[in-house]
Amino acid sequence: MRKPLLSIGLSQFGLSILQTLFMFYYVKVYLNQFHVSSKWFNIAQTLFMFWNTINDPLFGYLQEIRGSWLNNRLLVIKTLSPFLVGSFIFMWIPWSSAPYQSAIENNITTTVRPEESKSNMEGVHLILSLFLYDAFFSAIGVAWGALFADTTQNQPLLKVKALKYSQIAILVSASSIAMTEKMSNSLKNFPVFQAICFAAAILALICLWTGSQLGGSSSKKEDREDGTELLIAKSRDEKELTFRENVHNSYELTKQILSQRQFLAIVITNFFHTARSVAHMNFASIITDVVLPGDIIPSGSTRRGLFFLLLIIAPQIALIFNENLIGRIGAVNVAFYSYIASFLSGFMILLSHNPYLIMVFMFIDSITVHMIAPLFNILLSDFVDDDARKNKRPDGIASIIFSLNAVFAKPAQSIAPVIVVYFLDQAGYQNYLTTKVNSAELKHMMTLILFMTPLVIGGIQYLVLKSMYNFRRPNNNRNTHVI
Repeated sequence: MRKPLLSIGLSQFGLSILQTLFMFYYVKVYLNQFHVSSKWFNIAQTLFMFWNTINDPLFGYLQEIRGSWLNNRLLVIKTLSPFLVGSFIFMWIPWSSAPYQSAIENNITTTVRPEESKSNMEGVHLILSLFLYDAFFSAIGVAWGALFADTTQNQPLLKVKALKYSQIAILVSASSIAMTEKMSNSLKNFPVFQAICFAAAILALICLWTGSQLGGSSSKKEDREDGTELLIAKSRDEKELTFRENVHNSYELTKQILSQRQFLAIVITNFFHTARSVAHMNFASIITDVVLPGDIIPSGSTRRGLFFLLLIIAPQIALIFNENLIGRIGAVNVAFYSYIASFLSGFMILLSHNPYLIMVFMFIDSITVHMIAPLFNILLSDFVDDDARKNKRPDGIASIIFSLNAVFAKPAQSIAPVIVVYFLDQAGYQNYLTTKVNSAELKHMMTLILFMTPLVIGGIQYLVLKSMYNFRRPNNNRNTHVI
C-alpha cells in the first residue's frame, strides 16, 4: 500500500465524516431545532454564497505562491485541521437555550416558535458557523484536491486508484448517518446528536493529522509506479515574486484557464451537480418525513437509519467495484451516461403514488448523484495535466484550477437550499413545523421537488457536456486519445 494514496484516503475520511454530518443535518438543525426564521436563513445563505465565491480562489492562489508554507499541501492540512474541527463543533452549540431545553424536556422537536430575538441570535450563529466552517474546509479541500492531482499527475489509471481510496474512506464515513439517526432518534435526542458530532470531530482530527504525516514532507519524494519521482508537497526553488508580480501572474493564469471550453464544461456541469447533491443531502430526511408514510420507515427506527445508510453507501460501493470500468471508458463518459439516466428517472413521478417506488427512485437518484460527484476530481486532474502540456508549464497549477472550480460550484451550496426552502414555504412548510400536520399541498410540492430535480438538472448537464466537452478515452500512457 503506497503511503501517498493512504494519505489521500485518510485525509478524505477526515473531511468526509465532517461534511457528511454537516450536509445532512445543518439545514434541519437550524430550521427545526434552532428555529431560524426563513428571513435569517435566506440572509445566511446569501452571505454564504458570496463568501464561497471569495474564499476558494483566495486559498487557491495563496497555495501557489512560491516560497510560502501554504505551498506545502500536507502542512496546510496538518495546520488548519484543528481549526476546521473547532468550527464544526461550534456549529452545533445553540446560542438560544429555549429550543434546546424544550427539546430535552419533551424529548421531541420543539413545536413552539422562539421569540424573534432568539431567532435573530441563531441567525447570526448560522452565518458565523457557515463562514468559519467553510473557510477552513475550503482551505484544506483545495490542498487535498491539489495533493490528489500532484500524486496522480499524467497517470490516468493511478487517478482511478486514488479515487478508489477516497471512496473507501467516504464509504466508511457514511455509517455516521445511520448511527446518528438511530442514537439521536432523528435529532429528537439532541444532546446525543451533539455528542456524536464531537466524537466525529476528534476522529476527523486524528485522520487528518495522520494523513498529513504519511504523505511525507515538502522535500520528500516518493517513487511512482513508472519509476519517476513525485514531489508530494511542492517546494519551489525559483525566486520569490513580489506581491504585485504574484497578483499579475495569478490574473494571467486565471485568464488562460477561463478561456478553455473544456474547463468551462467541467465547472458548469459541476455547479448543477453540486446543487443536486446538496438538495439531496440536505432534504433527504425532510422529504422522508413528509412524503413517505410513518409506518414504512418510522422516525428514529433502525429501518430508517438503514435506508439512509443505503442511500449514502450504495454510490461508493458502485464506484469502488467499477474501478476498471471507469479506467477503461473514462470518468467523463460515466458521468455523461449518468445524466441520461438522471433525466429518464424523473419520469418515475408517474409512479409516485406508491411509497415503495418512491424509495426505489430515491435509491436510483442517490446513485446518479453521489457516484458521479467524486469523478470531478479526475476530470479536474486531467485538466490540470492538459493545461500544463498546452501552456508548457513545468508544474500543473492544481490549487488554482481546483479553487476556480469551487468558485463556480460552491455557490450552488447556498442557492439550492434557498430555492427548495422557498418552494416549501409556499406550500406551508413553516405551518407544518408548528403543527406537525402534513398537508396534501406540502406533500405534492415535496414530490415535485424530488422528481423534477434530476429530470431538469440531468437534462441541463447532458446538454452542457455534450456541446462543450471534448471527450477523450484514457490511456495507460497518454490521456489524449480522442474517441
